[in-house]
Amino acid sequence: MRRSPEADIPITVARALRFIQISGSVSVAARSLGISQPAISKGIAQLEERLGTQLLRRGGRPILLTEEGTVLAEYAERADLVQEQVLRKLDDARNNRQGSVRLGSFGSSASFHILPKTLAAFARAYPGINVEIQEYPDMELRQALEEDFVDLAVLSLGSDEGLDVIEIANDKLVALVSADHPLADRNTLKAEDLAGDPFIMTRGGSGPLVEDWFMKTGHTPRVAHTILQVNSIIALVEANLGVSVIAELALPETPGKCKVLPLVPDAPRSIGFARKEDTPRSAAAARFWSFCQKFSV
Repeated sequence: MRRSPEADIPITVARALRFIQISGSVSVAARSLGISQPAISKGIAQLEERLGTQLLRRGGRPILLTEEGTVLAEYAERADLVQEQVLRKLDDARNNRQGSVRLGSFGSSASFHILPKTLAAFARAYPGINVEIQEYPDMELRQALEEDFVDLAVLSLGSDEGLDVIEIANDKLVALVSADHPLADRNTLKAEDLAGDPFIMTRGGSGPLVEDWFMKTGHTPRVAHTILQVNSIIALVEANLGVSVIAELALPETPGKCKVLPLVPDAPRSIGFARKEDTPRSAAAARFWSFCQKFSV
């Protein structure tokens, strides 16, 4: 939309009118603004000519404003109030007193073992900065980070081109079988041990890693169920409805009546915070990143 010439109001002239409204004097307004009295008088005259209306009721003492002049004085008061609020918010953000961070997470591994300690420590250090967790499947999380829906994310590290990363934890896949399953007494399990049973495939962030582990061993699981929630996987395994392989850090501290067994060959993965290699969206996001660089989970 095109703006008319009258749309741009010199804020200094409007402030001068505000001081004249308060003091009834152009000279007092000049001293308050730190500019000369002739400059104020000239600015008011030019604005009156441009707007085609009188702003001052001349000829008396104290000097009074017309209704139009009062409107501009009120505009200056509101503009100064908005500016004060904006500067206060900027100062709060600069000094870490307020702000927000959008943190993406791939789910259970981060939620159970990584984020609680990190977020609790950050909240103690910066109580005015809010961190909002948004959970995504692993591949969608990388897209959310790329498209700026989140400021940073907890990811399974690997293909990290174009990202800054902070490695924060090492994880590995483990097998889950019911406590009374024939395999429960084993010390370790191989893919061939699991391939004969109905398999419960995780839809969480470790799903592609599970599929890759089976593929590398030359075996294919008999997928009977595909489940997102870890607690649901545990419940199905407890009920002898199948066996599963999930990330160790995704397990709750008490994995129900399940036996957790190491895999051979092992399937390690690294977990870390990641962000795009460009300027952070906000000072709060930059502060959270700096905190994570120094904080040890």
